[in-house]
Amino acid sequence: MMSKWRQSERHNMIAALRDLIDEASRMAKSKRAPASERIRWTRLAGQLIWYKDAILRSMSLESMENEMFVIKKEVFEKKPEQNLHQATCTQPSLSPPRDQKPKSRDKVREFRAYQLR
Repeated sequence: MMSKWRQSERHNMIAALRDLIDEASRMAKSKRAPASERIRWTRLAGQLIWYKDAILRSMSLESMENEMFVIKKEVFEKKPEQNLHQATCTQPSLSPPRDQKPKSRDKVREFRAYQLR
């Protein structure tokens, strides 16, 4: 219910922004307006376009988040036994493995240089 209301409000807001952008673009191109006003109208049109783009980006992120939630729910419903064994992220260690520890400082430098390749 809330998401439908949000979508309709965003639709109305985008329609209003589109009208404002059209008006600002028209005034920026107008020959009757002084140059200083045309600059202001051009700047306003750019700001409105940026704001409209930000709204559209947030809408797409929200829709992707909703889709991910639905997909995740479907996957967990299909395979409940895998819920307990979630993948963990492993990071490479900065120290060499225990069975490969070099003995001298030169070997340590060589080993670190080898790891950085």
